[in-house]
Amino acid sequence: MDQQWDPEAGLLRAPEEPGGGGGAPVGHMVRETSWYALGLLVRNLPALPGADPADDGAEADLDRARRALGRVLDHQLDAPGERFHGTWLRGPHEQRPTTESVEWRDYDPNWREFIGTTLVIVATEFPEALDGELGRRVDAALRLAVEGTLARGVDPSYTNIALMTAFLLQDAAVRLGEPAWDAPALRLAEQVLARFRVDGTFDEYNSPTYYGIDLYALALWRRYAHQPLLRSGGAEMEAGLWQDTARHYHAGLRNVAGPYDRSYGMDLRHYASGIGLWIWAAVGRDLAPFPETRRPFRHAWDLALGPVVAVLGAVVPTDALAHLTGFRGERQVDQVIVRDPRRVATSWVGERLLVGAEDVGGERGNLADQFHPATVHWAIAADDRDAGRAADVGWIRLVSDLTLDARADGPTLTLTCARHHGGDLAFAFQVRAPGLDPAGFTADRWALPGLEVTVRTEADLVAVEPDPRDDTWWVRYVARAVPADRPVGFALDLRLTD
Repeated sequence: MDQQWDPEAGLLRAPEEPGGGGGAPVGHMVRETSWYALGLLVRNLPALPGADPADDGAEADLDRARRALGRVLDHQLDAPGERFHGTWLRGPHEQRPTTESVEWRDYDPNWREFIGTTLVIVATEFPEALDGELGRRVDAALRLAVEGTLARGVDPSYTNIALMTAFLLQDAAVRLGEPAWDAPALRLAEQVLARFRVDGTFDEYNSPTYYGIDLYALALWRRYAHQPLLRSGGAEMEAGLWQDTARHYHAGLRNVAGPYDRSYGMDLRHYASGIGLWIWAAVGRDLAPFPETRRPFRHAWDLALGPVVAVLGAVVPTDALAHLTGFRGERQVDQVIVRDPRRVATSWVGERLLVGAEDVGGERGNLADQFHPATVHWAIAADDRDAGRAADVGWIRLVSDLTLDARADGPTLTLTCARHHGGDLAFAFQVRAPGLDPAGFTADRWALPGLEVTVRTEADLVAVEPDPRDDTWWVRYVARAVPADRPVGFALDLRLTD
């Protein structure tokens, strides 16, 4: 993050996003600057009172941290009665929202929770850094953030934000002398915990990025919460979340088997994810599912979460930790996510093959490019036996605007589209496999490096084309003139060839 620091703006610059991509931050970043400020304080504790006055580097970092925090606070929105009250601009390039502004497009309401909880960590761990006016400004900012989040009323199914909100409310109740805020904090915590205890899952299921935020929030509960319910409930859900991650994780391929309710990529070795950072904290850099940081990588701004992870520390159950360090045997994982409407995830974790699928009961629509209901990962070429990991990883994911139900049964992936309006139905599979020969695709067989896919479907293969933005290919099928609600499907039988 030092490389991204802009001393004139007092904020971090957004990193380069390889190949571009929608949703990447531009200009300067406010939330990530708050994480950077925490990192500066962690790195140079000697700059705080009682330190060696000759340590100029530490003193410079402390000054920079204070400046960064001040600039973060400059971008908070104080607008009582507005939906965006108490949140922050994502960057100084954004226009101040108005009553006509659109949530998510023009501002992000979740910056209240992200930045608010970070300010709590700073104030708890490094109160000496917040002397004088800066400390008063932090307290005022927390008050505005809580006012905004109370008015918003976060739903307990919005897992990562609900977890942060419950913590922020109960902490502010004590910190700011507002005991009335304890009741909504406990109510939300109880609701999230009750939903989790039904099947041991969160609504945002198997999300590499948001599982990282869930673990962050649960570590806040476990480490700092004033209420016993949050302390014990946080530890319970944190352990359960690690157990679920471990069941899906392949330490050799350094990836989590799908399906992914929300994901910003398909290979943890090539983009920054929250779960990648937490596994890094648990097992060390050499075994972490994280990209090489000395060259550009996707979603690089999420690396800024690192100082928070370092402060809170990973607490992983022993049996789950074993799966993070080595492959522990083939397994089928079937998991009910929620019961109404019923959603079920199925995954196969093989020695060199991962298959993931989600059955949404024909009810749940597509979440743009974040929802991956059918996925495949496999080891390409020979394994690097000494390092215990795959030399390279190929992957496949389904992309469709249709509502599909999918199931993984060992090395077979089945897809069914049973609810649709009829006509021509389009299905696309995105494939990454270095060395792929497009001539290897036919309607019923894909010959890929290290993997053969037998395809059973009534749909026609209409195109095999490269994506101009990266090294992936699109394999497109169309089922023609289908009567409304008549089921159309695919079965992919997967066989490793190396």
